[in-house]
Parts: sequence; structure tokens; C-alpha cells
Amino acid sequence: MIDCSGRDAFETGRGERARTWSLRLLTLAGLIASVYYFSWWGHGGRILSPLLALALMVAALYHWSQLFSSWLIYASARRRKPVPEPSPDRRLSVDVFLTSCGEDPQLVERTLRAVVALRGEHNSWLLDDGADPCLARLAQRLGVGYLTRPGSRDAKAGNINAALPRTDANVIAIFDVDHVPEPEFLERSLGYFEDPKVGFVQVMLTFRNAERSWFARAAAESCFDFFNPTSMGMDRLGSATMIGSNTLIRREALDSIGGYRAGLAEDLATSIALHAAGWNSTYVAEPLAPGLAPADVSAWFTQQLKWARGVFEILLSDYPRYFGRLRWGQRISYAVRMTYYWAGLVAAIHMIFTAGILIGGERVAAVDLRQYLWHLLPLTVVAVGIRIVALRCWRHSSVPSAVLWRPIVLIHSTWPVYTLAWFMTMLRVTLGFRATPKRVSHERRWNWLAPQIGVSVILFGAAIGGMSYPDTAHPGLLVAFAGLQMVPQLFLIWQTARPISV
Repeated sequence: MIDCSGRDAFETGRGERARTWSLRLLTLAGLIASVYYFSWWGHGGRILSPLLALALMVAALYHWSQLFSSWLIYASARRRKPVPEPSPDRRLSVDVFLTSCGEDPQLVERTLRAVVALRGEHNSWLLDDGADPCLARLAQRLGVGYLTRPGSRDAKAGNINAALPRTDANVIAIFDVDHVPEPEFLERSLGYFEDPKVGFVQVMLTFRNAERSWFARAAAESCFDFFNPTSMGMDRLGSATMIGSNTLIRREALDSIGGYRAGLAEDLATSIALHAAGWNSTYVAEPLAPGLAPADVSAWFTQQLKWARGVFEILLSDYPRYFGRLRWGQRISYAVRMTYYWAGLVAAIHMIFTAGILIGGERVAAVDLRQYLWHLLPLTVVAVGIRIVALRCWRHSSVPSAVLWRPIVLIHSTWPVYTLAWFMTMLRVTLGFRATPKRVSHERRWNWLAPQIGVSVILFGAAIGGMSYPDTAHPGLLVAFAGLQMVPQLFLIWQTARPISV
């Protein structure tokens, strides 16, 4: 039996050890910068203020769940050793599911042909929630099983669950319609199921349309960190998670938790349920089924609102419920993934404080924001440095080693969506399932950017006014910080106004 979960399953050569030590030294610098940052909160009785005490709690939670936990994951990262092909006497049967609901038939056909062409014995199935006669004819022409169901309850999860009793293979491979698998996909992933403890295998997600637009490139680059050093580290900690496509699941494991979990982040919900039930996971860090990244602002915000709302729901419901049944590495890894979108709330808090103090000085908050920024700066520099080094150390050869600025611009400018998703979750406001649009929209939906435009105007006015207020001494750093927060949003607005070629 092949052990796919122990330390022997990962490379441990001199190169891996050197990378680990470089990240450990940077992490030590990060810890020192963290102590310096939090020392600011202990001066002048700041934590006695209810507002600042709340801000301290947010800062501490974000630091633990995103910075410190990410550094632990980076330090744990290793490359997984290749696994041999499944032995003939233990060969597994495979059902390949391609889920669809109203997508372009040409897009479905391209992926479906690739599914049929996968090397290795398998049965191909088109799960069509749109009941499109054109797709039914396509499936018949390609010799593919075609499954529909009455209604579309629970969206993708319901589509998969409806197909389970109508199929019977040991392993189920799932693809979204835009992720086109390479012929060797099963050969590079199926062998990990030789270990009977492995419940699912997740293969790296990459995107083939990065040159389509600035948004597509920025969205693709925003995933580099997660699908390279973060996922490699989570894998070694026994906590690789499903992403929704490019996933293989042992039927027995899925049956043990009652099927695929429904929700806006159904992949994450299913992952944590499987881990809590004692199943192991494996991550394959190879680009074997590239897909399509959101290519315009509407597609990006639609995707991020759905994901953030779904992930926050799991953070508040499933994570506490399963916490005691998870291993420590899994607890840390899920904390990192589930609090990622808190970046929007943190950005909003900083912008509110910056504008308020530039306009009203210390009358708004009895706090020297300039000193706060001097304490924040070293931590920010080190944190960005750790992320850059981690990506350079633990990346696939197809990922560039250059500093990536586009994801910073895109993620920072998405703060209204992430903040909205958090408050929707807290207030239990529901959001219907929304598939990420695959076609480029040439309609400029400026309502998506109203918060970014509004806050840029406020910050600009505050910066101009702050220069003249007598009680805002030496406002240069504050004005610079306001400008730094404005630049990404203005850049996003400019990119939205530019036409996207067909």
C-alpha cells in the first residue's frame, strides 16, 4: 500500500531544506515585526477605548488567521513525490462528471471531447442542469452518458448528488465546463487512491485565458500563491482542499458524509466534512486542466461575492462544528482559507480611519495614526517579502518569478464585495447560486464600482483638506497613505473603462 499522507510522500532533499530555512528566517523577521506592530496598541491606554479595543481584536484575529498561519503553511511546503500508476490488481473504476447549466455549447463541447479523450478506462458523463437538447445531441454523438434532473435544487452540488445513484464507479472525477483536462490527467492523479485512506485528490487549477484582458491576467495571477506554496503546504499538513473542478473523490468517502455538500462554497464544505470524517487528501501540483479566469469586472465581482459569502458561511457554521474533529494542521489551513476575504474588511477600516483623521484630526479618534503607520510598515514589508519568496521557492515552472502587482491591485479594490459578503453572512442575508460568467460583457456596469469611486473622492478630498487643518501636524505620511489606498481603485476604474477586444 502506498502511503500518500506521511512525510515520506514528500521530497526532502537539500534544495527543499534550503528553501524551508530561508522561509523560517523570514518568518522570524515577521515575528519581530509583529511584536513591534502590536507594541503600538499598548501605549497611551489605547486598548481602553472600546473602538480601538475592537480594532485590536480585528487586527489580532487577522494576523493570526492570515499572516502567522500562512507563514506556518509556507514553512511546511514540500513537493510531493510522483506516485506510480495503480497496480493492475487494484485498478479503480472512474466516472468523469462534467457539470453544466446553461453554458455555451461550444465551450461544453471542447471540454467534453477532452474528457472522452482522457487516457485510462473511464465512463464520461455530461450532467446538464439546463436540459439543453443541443447538449443531449452532443452527448449522443460523442457516446457520452447524459443526465438531467427535475429542477435545479442545490445547483452544482444537487446536480452531482442526483448523478451518484445513477452511476457506480469507485472514483468520481469532476470538471467545470471551462476546465479542459489534458489526456494524462487520470494517469497523474488516480494512483494516489492506492492508499485507501485518501478520500479525494485535488489537481492544481490554472487558467489559459490570461492574455484575454487585464482582469483575466490579474485574476489568474491572484491564484498563484494559493495553488502553489499555500496548497503545497496545506497538502503536507494533511489539509489539501477541493476547489470545485479538477477534483477526484472516492465514492465511499462521499457516501460516508451523505454526498456533496450544498452551498455557495460547496467544494470547501465537502472538503471539511471529509477531513472531519477522517479521510485524507492529496494535492497534485501540476497544471493538468486549465480553465478560464474572469475576464471583466462584472465576472470577477460576481465570482468573488459568491465565493466570499459561501466561505464566510462555512467559517461561522461548519468550522466551529468540525473544529474538534480536525487535526491541528487542518485547523490552521482552514482558518487561512476561510478568513482570506477579511482583507476587504481590514482595507475598509484603514480607509475609514485615514479619511476621518485627515478631516477631523485627533477629534475623530484619540490616536496618532502616523505612529500606527510607522509600526505597520515593517510588518507589511516583511509579509509581502515572505509571500514573494514563498512563491519563488514553491511554484510550478510555468509560474513567473517576477513580483506580481496586478493581484494586489485587484484584491485591494475588491474590498466592497468582501465587506458586503461579511455583513450579509453576519445578518444571514441569503444569496442565490451564481455561476461565474464565461463570456466577456462589453456593458460597463459602473454600479459595481460605486463604492470605489466614492471612497476615492472622499480620500482625495480628505488628503487635500488634511494638508490645511492646523490640528493635523505633519500630515505627509497620512496623505501618502491615503494616496496609496486610492491608486489601486483608480487603476481598476481605468481598466474597467477600457474596451476589451473580442
